Amino acid sequence: MEEKKAKREQNIHPVDLPPQDVKTEVKVNRGVKRNKQMKKLLLLLIFLTGCVTEKQPENVLRIHQGKFAFCGASAAKPTGKKIIIQGKEFDEGIAICPVLEGPSVYNLAMNGKGGTYGQFDASTNFDTPDGTEDTVWSLFWYYGPTDTIPQFNLDTKQWEMMAPINRKFIIDMSSPSTSESDMFQMPCKIWKTENGILLSECYGPLNHMAVPLRKPFSTQNGQTSVTAAPEGSPYPVGTPIPTQN
Repeated sequence: MEEKKAKREQNIHPVDLPPQDVKTEVKVNRGVKRNKQMKKLLLLLIFLTGCVTEKQPENVLRIHQGKFAFCGASAAKPTGKKIIIQGKEFDEGIAICPVLEGPSVYNLAMNGKGGTYGQFDASTNFDTPDGTEDTVWSLFWYYGPTDTIPQFNLDTKQWEMMAPINRKFIIDMSSPSTSESDMFQMPCKIWKTENGILLSECYGPLNHMAVPLRKPFSTQNGQTSVTAAPEGSPYPVGTPIPTQN
């Protein structure tokens, strides 16, 4: 009966849930994250994307194990170049993001070209954008209320381990601090280690919505976005909150 129940659940959810009997422990900076947190991450993504529908296309979300860039608390600055995301052109931004190691969420539908990095396709290079250890993908990661994550401290001007503070803001693209950047499933180049924290340079579109996953959508003034980047940061990495029509 349990086996049949598990199969039914796999048909409902657009992600690959870890097996119930596996308690994988993954070291992510400080502390050990268990399977329970991974399930919370997946359920959160299902909620955000509104993916649980009968008309859902083929699955595009996967669990990625290994190194990845976490950009959720970073800001971005324009490069002056254009980047094409899933066939649509956007202004390109660069974000400095810490490199973590552990489970994260991956979007097989992402692809792009142009800009600083050039062509990339998440469906063909699962481990890293170019298949080498010189690059990583920037991916979605769940952190709990007691976690600390690498962030740039505006007071000390250094990268440090700090507790993330999520905040909402209303998008107004007339100002960089109320615009946003999308770095979910974008290519990153390993940059340097600072204060014991490995950093990467990530390239992605400005004012592009991370969800929906399969088609490019520009952000609109008046939308509510979520980020962990400090208030006042230019082009904070985040995405507008999806609404049910």
